[in-house]
Amino acid sequence: MKKPEIPHNENERLIELRRLNILDSEQEKDFDDLVELASIICGVPISLVTLVDADRQWFKSKKGVEIDSSPRDISFCGHAINYDDVMVIENTVADKRFFDNPLVTEDPNIRFYAGMPIKSENGFNLGTLCVIDTQPKKLTELQITALKVLGGQASKLIELRDKKNELEIKNEKLESLNQLNTRITSIISHDLKGPINSLRAYMNSNYIDANNPKDLAQLFPLVKNNLNSLNELVENLLEWSNSSNDVNFENIKVKELIFEVCNLFVGNALEKNIDLKCGYLHEDKILADLSMLRFIMRNLINNAIKFTENGEVIVETEKTDDHQIIIKVTDTGVGISKELLERIKLKDKKVSTKGTRNEKGTGLGLQLIREFLSIHKTDLEIESVENEGSTFSFSLPVA
Repeated sequence: MKKPEIPHNENERLIELRRLNILDSEQEKDFDDLVELASIICGVPISLVTLVDADRQWFKSKKGVEIDSSPRDISFCGHAINYDDVMVIENTVADKRFFDNPLVTEDPNIRFYAGMPIKSENGFNLGTLCVIDTQPKKLTELQITALKVLGGQASKLIELRDKKNELEIKNEKLESLNQLNTRITSIISHDLKGPINSLRAYMNSNYIDANNPKDLAQLFPLVKNNLNSLNELVENLLEWSNSSNDVNFENIKVKELIFEVCNLFVGNALEKNIDLKCGYLHEDKILADLSMLRFIMRNLINNAIKFTENGEVIVETEKTDDHQIIIKVTDTGVGISKELLERIKLKDKKVSTKGTRNEKGTGLGLQLIREFLSIHKTDLEIESVENEGSTFSFSLPVA
Protein backbone atom coordinates (compact mmCIF):
# COMPACT_ATOMS: atom_id res chain seq x y z
CA MET A 1 0.00 0.00 0.00
CA LYS A 2 1.22 3.48 -0.84
CA LYS A 3 0.39 6.29 1.54
CA PRO A 4 -0.87 9.55 0.04
CA GLU A 5 1.76 12.16 -0.71
CA ILE A 6 1.50 15.41 1.22
CA PRO A 7 0.73 18.38 -1.07
CA HIS A 8 3.52 20.95 -1.42
CA ASN A 9 1.22 23.66 -0.02
CA GLU A 10 -0.08 21.56 2.88
CA ASN A 11 0.29 24.19 5.62
CA GLU A 12 -1.54 26.84 3.62
CA ARG A 13 -4.14 24.26 2.55
CA LEU A 14 -4.91 23.34 6.15
CA ILE A 15 -5.10 27.00 7.18
CA GLU A 16 -7.64 27.53 4.40
CA LEU A 17 -9.63 24.48 5.49
CA ARG A 18 -9.82 25.69 9.08
CA ARG A 19 -10.65 29.23 8.04
CA LEU A 20 -13.77 27.94 6.29
CA ASN A 21 -14.97 26.46 9.60
CA ILE A 22 -16.62 23.52 7.86
CA LEU A 23 -14.93 20.54 9.54
CA ASP A 24 -17.30 18.66 11.87
CA SER A 25 -20.17 20.93 10.87
CA GLU A 26 -23.80 19.84 10.79
CA GLN A 27 -25.34 17.91 7.89
CA GLU A 28 -26.59 20.19 5.09
CA LYS A 29 -29.16 19.28 2.43
CA ASP A 30 -27.33 20.97 -0.45
CA PHE A 31 -24.31 18.70 0.03
CA ASP A 32 -26.53 15.66 0.57
CA ASP A 33 -28.25 16.35 -2.76
CA LEU A 34 -24.87 16.43 -4.49
CA VAL A 35 -23.79 12.98 -3.27
CA GLU A 36 -27.21 11.56 -4.10
CA LEU A 37 -26.98 12.91 -7.64
CA ALA A 38 -23.39 11.69 -8.04
CA SER A 39 -24.43 8.20 -6.93
CA ILE A 40 -27.35 8.12 -9.42
CA ILE A 41 -25.34 9.46 -12.38
CA CYS A 42 -22.38 7.14 -11.83
CA GLY A 43 -24.50 4.14 -10.81
CA VAL A 44 -22.65 3.43 -7.56
CA PRO A 45 -23.81 2.64 -4.01
CA ILE A 46 -21.35 4.95 -2.25
CA SER A 47 -20.68 8.65 -2.77
CA LEU A 48 -19.05 11.20 -0.47
CA VAL A 49 -18.09 14.82 -0.05
CA THR A 50 -14.79 14.47 1.81
CA LEU A 51 -12.53 17.06 3.40
CA VAL A 52 -8.93 15.99 3.98
CA ASP A 53 -7.71 17.14 7.39
CA ALA A 54 -4.19 16.79 8.80
CA ASP A 55 -4.59 13.13 9.81
CA ARG A 56 -8.08 12.12 8.66
CA GLN A 57 -10.59 12.45 5.89
CA TRP A 58 -13.92 13.71 7.21
CA PHE A 59 -17.21 13.25 5.37
CA LYS A 60 -19.25 16.42 5.05
CA SER A 61 -21.92 14.37 3.29
CA LYS A 62 -22.19 10.62 2.71
CA LYS A 63 -24.27 7.95 1.02
CA GLY A 64 -23.72 4.24 1.51
CA VAL A 65 -21.41 4.37 4.57
CA GLU A 66 -22.02 4.76 8.29
CA ILE A 67 -18.71 6.14 9.50
CA ASP A 68 -18.00 9.90 9.61
CA SER A 69 -14.27 9.75 8.89
CA SER A 70 -11.29 7.48 8.26
CA PRO A 71 -7.50 7.81 8.63
CA ARG A 72 -5.83 9.98 6.00
CA ASP A 73 -2.90 7.62 5.46
CA ILE A 74 -5.21 4.94 4.01
CA SER A 75 -7.56 7.31 2.20
CA PHE A 76 -8.08 7.39 -1.55
CA CYS A 77 -9.02 11.07 -1.36
CA GLY A 78 -5.62 11.82 0.18
CA HIS A 79 -4.19 10.79 -3.20
CA ALA A 80 -6.86 12.58 -5.23
CA ILE A 81 -6.18 16.04 -3.74
CA ASN A 82 -2.77 15.96 -5.40
CA TYR A 83 -4.49 16.19 -8.80
CA ASP A 84 -6.49 18.91 -10.52
CA ASP A 85 -8.65 16.45 -12.47
CA VAL A 86 -10.69 13.36 -11.70
CA MET A 87 -8.63 10.48 -10.29
CA VAL A 88 -10.09 7.16 -11.40
CA ILE A 89 -9.12 3.65 -10.19
CA GLU A 90 -11.19 1.18 -12.22
CA ASN A 91 -9.97 -1.92 -10.32
CA THR A 92 -8.30 -1.34 -6.97
CA VAL A 93 -6.96 -4.89 -6.60
CA ALA A 94 -5.02 -4.43 -9.84
CA ASP A 95 -3.45 -1.16 -8.67
CA LYS A 96 -0.19 -1.53 -6.71
CA ARG A 97 -1.00 1.59 -4.69
CA PHE A 98 -4.24 0.17 -3.29
CA PHE A 99 -4.47 -3.62 -3.63
CA ASP A 100 -3.55 -4.21 0.04
CA ASN A 101 -5.23 -1.09 1.43
CA PRO A 102 -7.50 -1.91 4.43
CA LEU A 103 -10.37 -0.14 2.69
CA VAL A 104 -9.93 -2.66 -0.14
CA THR A 105 -9.23 -5.83 1.83
CA GLU A 106 -11.83 -5.04 4.51
CA ASP A 107 -15.10 -3.14 4.78
CA PRO A 108 -16.24 -1.32 2.65
CA ASN A 109 -14.29 -3.53 0.14
CA ILE A 110 -13.60 -0.78 -2.38
CA ARG A 111 -13.06 -2.02 -5.93
CA PHE A 112 -13.74 1.17 -7.83
CA TYR A 113 -13.01 4.80 -6.95
CA ALA A 114 -13.32 8.12 -8.76
CA GLY A 115 -12.74 11.45 -7.03
CA MET A 116 -12.90 15.03 -8.26
CA PRO A 117 -10.92 17.53 -6.13
CA ILE A 118 -12.96 20.21 -4.38
CA LYS A 119 -11.06 23.45 -4.80
CA SER A 120 -11.41 26.50 -2.55
CA GLU A 121 -11.86 30.02 -3.81
CA ASN A 122 -8.14 30.60 -3.20
CA GLY A 123 -7.13 27.54 -5.22
CA PHE A 124 -6.46 24.94 -2.51
CA ASN A 125 -7.68 21.34 -2.88
CA LEU A 126 -9.69 20.79 0.29
CA GLY A 127 -11.05 17.32 -0.43
CA THR A 128 -13.09 15.53 -3.09
CA LEU A 129 -16.49 14.63 -4.37
CA CYS A 130 -15.98 10.91 -4.85
CA VAL A 131 -17.96 7.85 -5.97
CA ILE A 132 -17.18 4.28 -4.87
CA ASP A 133 -18.30 0.79 -5.83
CA THR A 134 -17.66 -2.69 -4.47
CA GLN A 135 -17.21 -3.94 -8.04
CA PRO A 136 -14.65 -2.91 -10.67
CA LYS A 137 -16.14 -0.25 -12.92
CA LYS A 138 -15.46 2.00 -15.88
CA LEU A 139 -17.11 5.42 -16.16
CA THR A 140 -18.27 6.83 -19.47
CA GLU A 141 -16.97 10.18 -20.67
CA LEU A 142 -20.36 11.67 -19.89
CA GLN A 143 -20.23 10.36 -16.31
CA ILE A 144 -16.71 11.73 -15.83
CA THR A 145 -17.84 15.12 -17.14
CA ALA A 146 -20.81 15.05 -14.78
CA LEU A 147 -18.51 14.21 -11.84
CA LYS A 148 -16.33 17.23 -12.72
CA VAL A 149 -19.39 19.48 -12.81
CA LEU A 150 -20.65 18.16 -9.48
CA GLY A 151 -17.20 18.64 -7.94
CA GLY A 152 -17.29 22.24 -9.12
CA GLN A 153 -20.72 22.64 -7.53
CA ALA A 154 -19.33 21.31 -4.24
CA SER A 155 -16.64 24.00 -4.43
CA LYS A 156 -19.29 26.65 -5.09
CA LEU A 157 -21.37 25.43 -2.13
CA ILE A 158 -18.39 25.77 0.18
CA GLU A 159 -17.75 29.30 -1.13
CA LEU A 160 -21.40 30.26 -0.64
CA ARG A 161 -21.42 28.71 2.81
CA ASP A 162 -18.35 30.77 3.75
CA LYS A 163 -19.90 33.99 2.41
CA LYS A 164 -23.11 33.23 4.30
CA ASN A 165 -21.17 32.71 7.54
CA GLU A 166 -19.25 35.96 7.01
CA LEU A 167 -22.52 37.79 6.42
CA GLU A 168 -24.10 36.29 9.53
CA ILE A 169 -21.10 37.32 11.63
CA LYS A 170 -21.23 40.87 10.23
CA ASN A 171 -24.97 41.04 10.90
CA GLU A 172 -24.45 39.85 14.47
CA LYS A 173 -21.77 42.51 14.99
CA LEU A 174 -23.99 45.17 13.42
CA GLU A 175 -26.91 44.18 15.64
CA SER A 176 -24.67 44.30 18.72
CA LEU A 177 -23.41 47.73 17.75
CA ASN A 178 -26.95 48.98 17.06
CA GLN A 179 -28.08 47.81 20.48
CA LEU A 180 -25.01 49.41 22.03
CA ASN A 181 -25.74 52.68 20.23
CA THR A 182 -29.31 52.71 21.54
CA ARG A 183 -28.21 52.08 25.11
CA ILE A 184 -25.42 54.66 24.98
CA THR A 185 -27.78 57.30 23.57
CA SER A 186 -30.06 56.69 26.55
CA ILE A 187 -27.14 56.96 28.96
CA ILE A 188 -25.88 60.18 27.37
CA SER A 189 -29.28 61.85 27.63
CA HIS A 190 -29.19 61.33 31.39
CA ASP A 191 -25.55 61.36 32.46
CA LEU A 192 -24.29 64.22 30.36
CA LYS A 193 -27.07 66.48 31.59
CA GLY A 194 -26.60 65.53 35.25
CA PRO A 195 -23.21 67.15 35.97
CA ILE A 196 -24.03 70.15 33.76
CA ASN A 197 -27.32 70.82 35.55
CA SER A 198 -25.57 70.36 38.87
CA LEU A 199 -22.92 72.94 37.94
CA ARG A 200 -25.57 75.39 36.75
CA ALA A 201 -27.47 74.96 39.98
CA TYR A 202 -24.34 75.70 42.03
CA MET A 203 -23.44 78.72 39.94
CA ASN A 204 -26.94 80.19 39.97
CA SER A 205 -27.60 79.50 43.63
CA ASN A 206 -28.62 82.50 45.76
CA TYR A 207 -26.67 80.91 48.61
CA ILE A 208 -23.32 81.30 46.85
CA ASP A 209 -21.65 84.70 47.11
CA ALA A 210 -18.97 85.00 44.42
CA ASN A 211 -17.25 87.64 46.52
CA ASN A 212 -17.08 85.44 49.60
CA PRO A 213 -13.89 83.31 49.80
CA LYS A 214 -15.58 80.80 52.13
CA ASP A 215 -18.44 80.22 49.66
CA LEU A 216 -15.98 79.80 46.82
CA ALA A 217 -13.92 77.35 48.90
CA GLN A 218 -17.05 75.24 49.46
CA LEU A 219 -17.95 75.46 45.80
CA PHE A 220 -14.56 74.44 44.44
CA PRO A 221 -14.64 70.69 45.41
CA LEU A 222 -18.15 70.36 44.00
CA VAL A 223 -17.11 71.94 40.71
CA LYS A 224 -13.97 69.81 40.58
CA ASN A 225 -15.89 66.56 41.06
CA ASN A 226 -18.47 67.45 38.45
CA LEU A 227 -15.81 68.45 35.92
CA ASN A 228 -13.93 65.21 36.58
CA SER A 229 -17.15 63.29 36.08
CA LEU A 230 -17.82 65.11 32.81
CA ASN A 231 -14.27 64.48 31.65
CA GLU A 232 -14.54 60.75 32.38
CA LEU A 233 -17.87 60.55 30.58
CA VAL A 234 -16.55 62.36 27.50
CA GLU A 235 -13.43 60.18 27.38
CA ASN A 236 -15.55 57.03 27.58
CA LEU A 237 -17.86 58.28 24.86
CA LEU A 238 -14.96 59.18 22.58
CA GLU A 239 -13.44 55.73 23.13
CA TRP A 240 -16.79 54.13 22.46
CA SER A 241 -17.22 56.18 19.28
CA ASN A 242 -13.80 55.13 17.98
CA SER A 243 -14.46 51.48 18.80
CA SER A 244 -18.01 51.25 17.50
CA ASN A 245 -17.30 52.33 13.93
CA ASP A 246 -16.07 48.84 13.15
CA VAL A 247 -14.98 45.70 14.94
CA ASN A 248 -11.51 44.60 13.89
CA PHE A 249 -10.28 41.39 15.47
CA GLU A 250 -6.51 41.03 15.31
CA ASN A 251 -3.61 39.30 17.04
CA ILE A 252 -2.55 41.41 20.03
CA LYS A 253 0.49 40.97 22.27
CA VAL A 254 -1.30 41.07 25.60
CA LYS A 255 1.85 41.78 27.62
CA GLU A 256 2.72 44.87 25.57
CA LEU A 257 -0.82 46.22 25.78
CA ILE A 258 -1.03 45.82 29.55
CA PHE A 259 2.32 47.56 30.06
CA GLU A 260 1.15 50.39 27.80
CA VAL A 261 -2.07 50.92 29.77
CA CYS A 262 -0.42 50.52 33.20
CA ASN A 263 2.05 53.29 32.34
CA LEU A 264 -0.88 55.69 31.90
CA PHE A 265 -1.81 55.30 35.58
CA VAL A 266 1.57 55.40 37.33
CA GLY A 267 0.99 59.00 38.46
CA ASN A 268 -2.55 58.28 39.67
CA ALA A 269 -1.29 55.34 41.70
CA LEU A 270 1.57 57.30 43.30
CA GLU A 271 -0.83 60.07 44.31
CA LYS A 272 -2.83 57.55 46.37
CA ASN A 273 0.21 55.63 47.62
CA ILE A 274 -0.75 52.57 45.56
CA ASP A 275 1.76 49.98 44.39
CA LEU A 276 0.67 49.39 40.77
CA LYS A 277 2.08 46.05 39.62
CA CYS A 278 2.00 44.41 36.22
CA GLY A 279 2.32 40.89 37.61
CA TYR A 280 3.03 37.70 35.71
CA LEU A 281 2.13 38.36 32.07
CA HIS A 282 2.17 35.73 29.33
CA GLU A 283 3.92 36.38 26.02
CA ASP A 284 1.01 34.91 24.03
CA LYS A 285 -0.99 36.85 21.50
CA ILE A 286 -4.75 37.04 21.91
CA LEU A 287 -7.50 37.57 19.36
CA ALA A 288 -9.40 40.79 20.09
CA ASP A 289 -10.32 44.27 18.92
CA LEU A 290 -7.45 46.53 20.00
CA SER A 291 -9.50 49.69 20.69
CA MET A 292 -12.06 47.81 22.75
CA LEU A 293 -9.42 45.90 24.71
CA ARG A 294 -7.50 49.08 25.45
CA PHE A 295 -10.72 50.71 26.69
CA ILE A 296 -11.52 47.72 28.91
CA MET A 297 -8.08 47.69 30.52
CA ARG A 298 -8.02 51.44 31.05
CA ASN A 299 -11.37 51.41 32.83
CA LEU A 300 -10.62 48.37 34.99
CA ILE A 301 -7.27 49.75 36.15
CA ASN A 302 -8.72 53.24 36.69
CA ASN A 303 -11.56 51.80 38.80
CA ALA A 304 -9.15 49.69 40.85
CA ILE A 305 -7.13 52.82 41.67
CA LYS A 306 -10.28 54.85 42.35
CA PHE A 307 -11.44 52.45 45.07
CA THR A 308 -8.04 51.81 46.66
CA GLU A 309 -5.95 53.89 49.08
CA ASN A 310 -2.50 52.93 50.43
CA GLY A 311 -2.62 49.46 48.87
CA GLU A 312 -1.95 47.44 45.73
CA VAL A 313 -3.39 47.09 42.25
CA ILE A 314 -2.13 44.03 40.39
CA VAL A 315 -2.64 43.25 36.72
CA GLU A 316 -1.78 39.71 35.64
CA THR A 317 -2.67 36.97 33.17
CA GLU A 318 -3.31 33.25 33.43
CA LYS A 319 -3.29 30.69 30.62
CA THR A 320 -5.86 27.90 30.73
CA ASP A 321 -5.72 24.37 29.35
CA ASP A 322 -8.33 25.24 26.71
CA HIS A 323 -6.09 27.93 25.16
CA GLN A 324 -7.65 30.96 26.82
CA ILE A 325 -5.87 33.88 28.45
CA ILE A 326 -7.53 35.18 31.63
CA ILE A 327 -6.75 38.84 32.33
CA LYS A 328 -7.16 39.87 35.98
CA VAL A 329 -7.16 43.24 37.72
CA THR A 330 -6.99 42.83 41.51
CA ASP A 331 -7.00 45.57 44.15
CA THR A 332 -6.78 45.74 47.93
CA GLY A 333 -9.34 48.52 48.12
CA VAL A 334 -12.70 49.05 49.78
CA GLY A 335 -14.33 46.07 48.09
CA ILE A 336 -17.99 45.74 47.25
CA SER A 337 -20.85 44.92 49.58
CA LYS A 338 -23.00 41.89 48.78
CA GLU A 339 -25.99 44.11 48.09
CA LEU A 340 -24.08 46.34 45.68
CA LEU A 341 -22.45 43.33 44.03
CA GLU A 342 -25.88 41.90 43.29
CA ARG A 343 -26.91 45.19 41.69
CA ILE A 344 -23.73 45.26 39.61
CA LYS A 345 -24.39 41.73 38.38
CA LEU A 346 -27.75 42.86 37.02
CA LYS A 347 -26.25 43.76 33.68
CA ASP A 348 -29.04 46.09 32.65
CA LYS A 349 -28.47 48.24 35.73
CA LYS A 350 -26.03 51.16 35.74
CA VAL A 351 -24.27 51.52 39.09
CA SER A 352 -22.14 54.49 40.12
CA THR A 353 -20.33 54.92 43.45
CA LYS A 354 -17.74 57.34 44.77
CA GLY A 355 -14.06 56.45 45.14
CA THR A 356 -11.90 56.71 48.25
CA ARG A 357 -11.43 60.43 47.64
CA ASN A 358 -15.01 61.04 46.57
CA GLU A 359 -14.12 60.58 42.91
CA LYS A 360 -17.43 60.49 41.06
CA GLY A 361 -18.15 57.88 38.45
CA THR A 362 -20.71 57.75 35.67
CA GLY A 363 -21.40 54.01 35.69
CA LEU A 364 -20.91 54.11 31.93
CA GLY A 365 -17.49 52.44 31.95
CA LEU A 366 -18.69 49.15 33.41
CA GLN A 367 -21.61 48.98 30.99
CA LEU A 368 -19.33 49.57 28.01
CA ILE A 369 -16.86 46.99 29.26
CA ARG A 370 -19.64 44.41 29.33
CA GLU A 371 -20.90 45.45 25.90
CA PHE A 372 -17.42 45.20 24.40
CA LEU A 373 -16.79 41.83 26.04
CA SER A 374 -20.12 40.52 24.73
CA ILE A 375 -18.93 41.33 21.20
CA HIS A 376 -15.91 39.13 22.02
CA LYS A 377 -18.24 36.33 23.20
CA THR A 378 -17.01 36.57 26.78
CA ASP A 379 -18.07 38.23 30.04
CA LEU A 380 -16.75 40.09 33.05
CA GLU A 381 -16.29 38.08 36.25
CA ILE A 382 -16.32 39.93 39.57
CA GLU A 383 -15.12 38.66 42.96
CA SER A 384 -15.10 41.00 45.93
CA VAL A 385 -15.04 41.11 49.72
CA GLU A 386 -16.04 44.33 51.43
CA ASN A 387 -13.05 46.14 53.00
CA GLU A 388 -10.63 43.60 51.51
CA GLY A 389 -10.59 44.22 47.76
CA SER A 390 -11.90 43.10 44.39
CA THR A 391 -10.86 41.11 41.33
CA PHE A 392 -12.25 41.81 37.87
CA SER A 393 -11.39 39.29 35.16
CA PHE A 394 -12.29 38.10 31.67
CA SER A 395 -10.90 35.60 29.18
CA LEU A 396 -9.98 35.81 25.49
CA PRO A 397 -8.73 33.10 23.10
CA VAL A 398 -5.04 32.65 22.33
CA ALA A 399 -4.41 33.71 18.72
